[in-house]
Amino acid sequence: MDKGHKSTMKSISKLITQSSHNFFSSFLEDSKDKKNQSKDREELLKELQVAAAQKALVVLQLKGTSPNQKFETVSGWIVSKNIVDTIMLRTQNDAQQIKMIPVEQIKKMSMLSIADKRHIK
Repeated sequence: MDKGHKSTMKSISKLITQSSHNFFSSFLEDSKDKKNQSKDREELLKELQVAAAQKALVVLQLKGTSPNQKFETVSGWIVSKNIVDTIMLRTQNDAQQIKMIPVEQIKKMSMLSIADKRHIK
């Protein structure tokens, strides 16, 4: 009975050690992911600002709004000058329609400037 008790205690202490190690490593990885997301967001904001300044045609791949829809694609010209959280996009299909898009919803961006230089992000 003494050996069974020791092996049970050993397995419990091993489980606790592994759990705390996994918790700590996931905590560190999560902070790295947040830093990478923040860096990617800043790069995207700069690219959107360039596209707005150059009056470039942009094609945006947006995250899907429903579980059945993986993504949505929109194209047009950025109307807003200062881009922080949302952009206003004059759609290519209807020049009278302006669509407000949250920046965090943008998955990918590509632009075609007037000088015909293609940038894909």
